[in-house]
Amino acid sequence: MTSQFKLGLGLALVASFMFSLKPILIKEAYALGANSEGLMVLRMWFAFPFYLALLIWQYPQLASKKRYIASAVATGFLGYFLSSYLDLLALESISAHAERIILYAYPSLVVLIKAAWDKKMPSKNVLFAVVIVYAGLIVLLPGEFTLHGSWLGLMLMLSCAVTFAIYVLLSKPLIEKLGAGLFTSIAMVSSCLFTQVNLLNTPIQAVLDYSWSIYGYGFALAFFSTVIPSYAMSAAIARIGSERTAITGTTGPLFTTLLAVWILGETLTGFHLAGLGLVILGVFLISKPISAIK
Repeated sequence: MTSQFKLGLGLALVASFMFSLKPILIKEAYALGANSEGLMVLRMWFAFPFYLALLIWQYPQLASKKRYIASAVATGFLGYFLSSYLDLLALESISAHAERIILYAYPSLVVLIKAAWDKKMPSKNVLFAVVIVYAGLIVLLPGEFTLHGSWLGLMLMLSCAVTFAIYVLLSKPLIEKLGAGLFTSIAMVSSCLFTQVNLLNTPIQAVLDYSWSIYGYGFALAFFSTVIPSYAMSAAIARIGSERTAITGTTGPLFTTLLAVWILGETLTGFHLAGLGLVILGVFLISKPISAIK
């Protein structure tokens, strides 16, 4: 195992843990009176200066790679605007650990989408692993509905997983052309600007009237669960590939489940545990064939 591979693995784990904090912070902000649109706007207000400063710092590189900007902007819209917005909406009606379990089924979606794009049927082992992943999601449902989860929230979360899987696949070639840092800066600056579209539906005064506690959660969401993990994930993809990074991300549900029970006091049912176990098993089984797809 090379030092670059170890570094990439470490960065992927950091990204996974930081992203796993996101639903906890969002749920805490919701409990204080924030809503999905207002919190998304607040999150990007805090994140934007970091990304803009890093983009300006990398301007000499940007000037020589202008032809890739539009693709990076479109990919950023998909992964960090649309997917994030669907995530925030879903968390209004599902538990934090259900959110993570569904989201981290996305490595199986990465495999299926890549197979469809390449017009190459996955192997029987891959299909078996995918069946296990989705069996886990089905097992999850009774426990989630016991906790007042909704079909709308679950479908929004599944849509979030699909859009994020597409983002992971599209980002790999762009990272190779632009570099991890420059790609992330372009994608995230554009996502921050796209987010301001929410101001059309969110009275600005409502956001300005949020309590200092909500602002604190908004900053934590922006810096610890957006800025740091977005760069860590791009750097990990550059070193170990999108598929291996996706597999490492399956540690996220474990982190979130523990934090949701400990911090939020959410109930963890046997259905949640069984669903979590099946999803992690399925993704683990996918991990070996994935390395051969690259």
